[in-house]
Formats: sequence, C-alpha cells, structure tokens
Amino acid sequence: MKIAWISSWPPRHCGIATYSLALTNALREKGNDLHIVCHTDGGSPEEKNVYPIIDTQKVGWDETLYETVNGIQPDLVHIQHEYGLYQTNGDHASSLFRPFFRFRVDGRFPVVVTFHSVYTSLSPTIREYMHIVLHTIDAGIVHAEYQWASLLLHTGSSFDNVYVIPHGAESGLSLSGKKAREALGLSGNRVIGMIGWFEPTKSFHRVIDLWDGLASQLDPNTVLVLAGDARMGASPQIEYKHTLLEKVKQCREKHRIKLILGSFSPSEYLQILASFDVMVMPYRFASQSGNLANSFALGVPVIASGLEGLKAEIEASGAGIAVTPGDDLELKRAILTMMGDDTLRKRFAQKARTHVKKRIAWPLIAGKHMKLYKKLVQEKHTGEKDVRRAALLE
Repeated sequence: MKIAWISSWPPRHCGIATYSLALTNALREKGNDLHIVCHTDGGSPEEKNVYPIIDTQKVGWDETLYETVNGIQPDLVHIQHEYGLYQTNGDHASSLFRPFFRFRVDGRFPVVVTFHSVYTSLSPTIREYMHIVLHTIDAGIVHAEYQWASLLLHTGSSFDNVYVIPHGAESGLSLSGKKAREALGLSGNRVIGMIGWFEPTKSFHRVIDLWDGLASQLDPNTVLVLAGDARMGASPQIEYKHTLLEKVKQCREKHRIKLILGSFSPSEYLQILASFDVMVMPYRFASQSGNLANSFALGVPVIASGLEGLKAEIEASGAGIAVTPGDDLELKRAILTMMGDDTLRKRFAQKARTHVKKRIAWPLIAGKHMKLYKKLVQEKHTGEKDVRRAALLE
C-alpha cells in the first residue's frame, strides 16, 4: 500500500517526529510504501520519498501540501495531528481545513488523522474543530479509551469513525543502564530522572522543591537527573527554565542534581532514559506520553500522576505507581518507596517489558493500523461502509 504520511519528521526534535519514524519503520516492515510529507526542517539529503515542504509561515502552504500529496498518488493519507504543528499566525485550524475538504471532495483516497492531543476538557474552539474535522475525514485515531469517550461527550456527536490504537514502543531494547550511567558520568549512582521539554505542566519544579528532603532519606549515591530544555522562542518555557535553574541553585543538595540541558536526538534520548532507575512524571496535564511508553520499553519503572492516559497505562502494565495529581506528600512517599526497594523496581521493570512485548510493540501497533487502512481502502472502492469499530481494537 502506498501511504502519504504527513507529520513532523527527524531531525526535528519532536515527540511526534520520533513517533512517526518508529511507526513508519514498522509499517514498511509490512511491505508498505511510505512517502513522508513534513516540515522544512525535516528529512536529510540521503532520504528517499521525504518531502520537506510544510512552511506554515508562508501564505498558501496548504496548497503546496495538497498538490504534493496528489502528486504522490497514494492509496491512503495519514496525518499526525497536534495543534502547534500546523498553526499559522495563532490559527491552528483553518489551514488544514482546506486540504481536508478538498481531499474529501476529490474522493480519491481515504484520509486518516491521529489526534495526539485530546483531553478530558475541550475548549469551545477545539470542540467545534474536532466536530467539523471528524465529519470530513474518513477516520480518526486516538491513543486511549478516555480520549474516545471525551470526543463523544464534548462534540455532541456519536462518531463511528474514531478508533483507539495505543502509543507504541520498541520491544527488546537492550540498552544497559550501567553503560548509560557511565556515559553520562553517573557510574555508581542510583538515578531518579525526569526528561522532556521544560513546561510548567510537567512539574519539574515540584521534584526540585522536594529534593532536599528526599536526599536526606535516600542512599547517598542517589542523584536527580533533570534532562531537557525550553523550546526555542517559547517565552513561557524559557521563563520556566530560568525558574528551574534558580531553584536548583537554592538546593542544599544541588551537588546531587545533574542537569542535562538540550534537545536530544533519538539515540541521546534513549541513553538518558536508560540511565534512570525510576522515571518521575508528576504532570498536571497530559493526554498520553511517549516518555511513558519508552520507559516501559527500557524496563524503567514509572511514578506518574494519576491522570487519565498515564493512570490507565500504569494500571494496564503494572509497571509503576500512579499518585494523586498535585499531592507532594504522596509523590515523595512513592519515590522513597520505589528507590528503597530493589525487588519492587525489578518486578516493575519486568512487567514493563512484558507489557510492551504483548500489548504495544510497534509491530503490533502497525498491525492495528493495517487493519484500519485495509478497511478504509475497501470502503472507498466499494462505497459500502463497515461500522464494526470494536473489531479493530483487538
């Protein structure tokens, strides 16, 4: 099957770009012909079938997108959607509407959109956007059941074209935590880690504020690793980064905090993540998380806020502890419990790898996509719709 894949793409340091790379590799393994339509900072000269043409600062970029996709002559189009990826002058909606409508009117191929940012609460603007888009495209994909339910609740429509396919992860990753720690200058240390863009919703500051009290109760060789940075040009994140750095300076136990500043390539990201004994994710706002999936792939236990998608994955995997969002005392107790019990961490690590192998390994996730693709292509050719949504969830 020839698939036009619209997304951010490496070397852009972006979670959706990393997701796209992993899933398209798995789809290629199943014999598909993938053509990547991406932003102008994506792709490298040696890559084939990569079209870096999306420049949202240029008037008419949506026309270029439409013409490029038509030139590929795909059997199906799949778009990875996150509001900031296609935003023009603060407007995240209208530029994508035009190619969506034109693809629909042309009717030459089905259009699928994976929505990476669907939350329990949707603003009126997002509600209307989702309502229109889901009536225009052939199928939407979300990563969790609560997201599917949220769309039905907030848009006022009962859609039969929204499917749940989990975020995937690499099965069988064999990165050594010991070697990763050696490479980062952390030999002999136990590591509590956080990684990602410096955003207030990720709550890096909460763990820093708890650190002096935690450090006094932990093994002296335990360190806190904070890895990430602010996105370039994102003023709130830049201000938050300055706040975090100042908080670290004020810690009595700052000599046991290691900052790794920067945006990371996929290999750098995995090396840092592999160095963690425990990943801490005290988020106050999240839909789902690639960090969570990748932690499980590496056998790294997780302590995360009991938000919808995070809590569901921790409960399904049995590979971590979900804590009440915003409860610092509960967060502190969870960290002390996890770091104080080697047997518990090993049990969680094994459950994490098993969960990936049996539930969310990329070949399994690619197989679910292929079920949906074949269904949609057949419907496009025959004009007869198969509404058996549930069969695609297994």
